[in-house]
Amino acid sequence: MPQTLQHTAIALLLLAVAAPARSAEKLLLGRVRPAAVPSISEEWRRDYDAYEPAAADLETLAALEGPAVLEVYFGSWCSDSRRELPRLAKILDRSSPPGLRVRYYGLDRTKTKPARLARRGSIERVPTLVLSAGGQEIGRIVESPRSTLEHDLALLAERLPRSSRAEEGASRPPGPR
Repeated sequence: MPQTLQHTAIALLLLAVAAPARSAEKLLLGRVRPAAVPSISEEWRRDYDAYEPAAADLETLAALEGPAVLEVYFGSWCSDSRRELPRLAKILDRSSPPGLRVRYYGLDRTKTKPARLARRGSIERVPTLVLSAGGQEIGRIVESPRSTLEHDLALLAERLPRSSRAEEGASRPPGPR
């Protein structure tokens, strides 16, 4: 067997061995259930378990009155998403903000599929977290936080307008409604 052909055969064998490991990772596209995020890979589960968010920022997030929506655009293939999404899941699990609805959207490597999601969120990089209230964007975190993820989320939460329902409830006298 000529040496070039032998090298090609070895390269193909190595690719064949490496391919199943790569394809075992889930490529998630479209809307993704929050419970599916930590189960994307064993690495994501380990990172979720290992992360310890700052208590003060969790308290700020837990006090979020809402209603608000956090849209999370990510790539299950992306190293930044692999770093930040397990942390986000842990932060949200620990803080359990009652007024926050969270929606996860998986995008492909070109960030164009599913097209309607990428266009709607004006997504250029992943992960991108978009916090909105009343249909208005409050702010976003793109790729990586400036400080820590929980701190940057807490700063965004502090920019939310006060809930009109919370203000109405505070100004009403006690008694039947």
